[in-house]
Amino acid sequence: MQRNHYLVPDQFQGFEKNIEHSMLLKTAEDAEDSFVSAKERLLDVNNWNRYTGPVSSFQLTDLQGKLLHRRAHKGDCIKTAGLPMMHSILIEAIEYDDYPDESRETFAVRLQPGSNGATATIVIERAHKKLAASYHCRNEITLSFGLSDEQWGSLMEGLVG
Repeated sequence: MQRNHYLVPDQFQGFEKNIEHSMLLKTAEDAEDSFVSAKERLLDVNNWNRYTGPVSSFQLTDLQGKLLHRRAHKGDCIKTAGLPMMHSILIEAIEYDDYPDESRETFAVRLQPGSNGATATIVIERAHKKLAASYHCRNEITLSFGLSDEQWGSLMEGLVG
């Protein structure tokens, strides 16, 4: 379903990953309601471990590492603790787009783990009655984001409900 979202950068080096989970709802109105819920779950970083299992944890922090108890904003960080190490990832961008002529809308968060050029973008997309969550990692040299493909897949599934 996902065309290349503009927040997903081009692939130049290292690894590229694309993981998606989608579902078809009964009506477009159901899909619209589910889209709103998926956006809320995406911004509720402190509860992502509900979907990825006990081997990882997520904490929303400010740039100094102070724990935040609110929805994610651009410029916040996500501290991930997966086996065997901990990572701090910057929320580089958050974008919402509505395409009413196509009965489609997207909500995307782009993450950057450091200065190595790697990025990850999580996109929630609703197109008519279909809802999808996708994870796009680009230019990853090492395990910059600290989660396995299975954990990212579980998170995508959890986001769409």
